[in-house]
Amino acid sequence: MTVNIQTLPRYLRPGLGFVFIGYNPSIYSAKEGHYYARASNVFWKQLNASGLLTQPAGPEDDATLMDEAGIGFIDLCPRPTVQANELTDMEIAQGSKYLLRKLEEHQPTYAIFNGRGVYSLFAQHALGQLPTKSKGHLNGIQPVRIGNTIPYVVPSSSGLACRWQHERLALLKKLAKLVNPPSAPLRS
Repeated sequence: MTVNIQTLPRYLRPGLGFVFIGYNPSIYSAKEGHYYARASNVFWKQLNASGLLTQPAGPEDDATLMDEAGIGFIDLCPRPTVQANELTDMEIAQGSKYLLRKLEEHQPTYAIFNGRGVYSLFAQHALGQLPTKSKGHLNGIQPVRIGNTIPYVVPSSSGLACRWQHERLALLKKLAKLVNPPSAPLRS
């Protein structure tokens, strides 16, 4: 379904701790003007529960999180669609190469791929990994680096991927502990 809707802005710049990467904007999110705007998407609920934020946030906060929490957003492909499978192979290949250039340029500490399939396509088209190899490490920290950026994969936050929500939240909490380890109690 081709719809002429403006895409979402890319929130990516040097100095970010995290950049969340999705397939592409949904039609709904593009119309709302915010990442992960649909209520059935657990993205914001789980980000708030993960320990990565000090204050609750929602879709309307996506633009301010670069300053407030060092978090950015970008998609593999900019064209809004109802479903990601509407993207063409050419869009995916071009988007993967563009994303690689942007990650190399801006070097966020972690590139968090919101969906195993997003990372698999990116690794295949931008890093030259065979599809079977890119699926070898499905979740968490990936064995390759993009400059100094660490790729980190979590299951999709889409309402269609609800069976992996607990695993997704656990991986986000694990990431929060990696970057903010609990401090040891002081000895007196």
